[in-house]
Amino acid sequence: MKKILTFVLLFIFIAALSAQETNPVDPEYMYIQPIAIEVAPVQKAIDTAPLDGDGDGIFDNDDKCPNTKFGEEVDRFGCLTSKDSDNDGVPDKDDKCPTTKEGTPVDENGCELDSDEDGIVDSKDQCPGTSHEFTVDGYGCPQTATLSVTFPPNKFNVDEKLIGQLEDFAAFLRNNPGYDVIIYGYTDSLGKASVNQKLSQRRADAVKEALTRYSISSIRLTAIGKGEADPVADNKTKEGRAKNRRIEVELLQ
Repeated sequence: MKKILTFVLLFIFIAALSAQETNPVDPEYMYIQPIAIEVAPVQKAIDTAPLDGDGDGIFDNDDKCPNTKFGEEVDRFGCLTSKDSDNDGVPDKDDKCPTTKEGTPVDENGCELDSDEDGIVDSKDQCPGTSHEFTVDGYGCPQTATLSVTFPPNKFNVDEKLIGQLEDFAAFLRNNPGYDVIIYGYTDSLGKASVNQKLSQRRADAVKEALTRYSISSIRLTAIGKGEADPVADNKTKEGRAKNRRIEVELLQ
């Protein structure tokens, strides 16, 4: 019986020793217990791209006007720009001449300048600087004018005050030597027509002589009396008759 027990114990010892050789355990880790491994939840990445809610090309955080309509032209702040089709500095909404040629100087209405205010724009004005009293042709060149020279009833002499009023006209003639001048004298309708004719001639002659004082050659000046013809105001009133006692000039090139 003792032999049998010894044999069984020896068998168990050999089996245990064989199992240890088959699955060796590193003594360093033999007392470490396994732990459960948890899988971390997958989180969706946050979209950090800047937004442009109105689609105008300006991101919302920089857009001062975030509700502009799609396709509208905006500035760097996302606000509507003032469209200026002809690039003259005047927005289309205020531009009364929206097709002005680029580079042309314009006024506050976007229209080409008329520096001498004769009704002809500068680019077409062949006689710039025309005095305001002149009526001009399509090229801006003066044709006729009513000078600021009037006369007392039955008088034809030009006093110093009236001579001063001729100064601007004389300056124009000096600066434009290509012009000759016809000076027309007029009267009101009071009195005989024959007397008025002579009076009007004397008035025209007096203005001609006054202009020569400003170094205008008499060769360029022709004086013609028109009497009481072509009134510009009502001869029935005192004020109207005063306006009719006048001098008009016509320029010839």
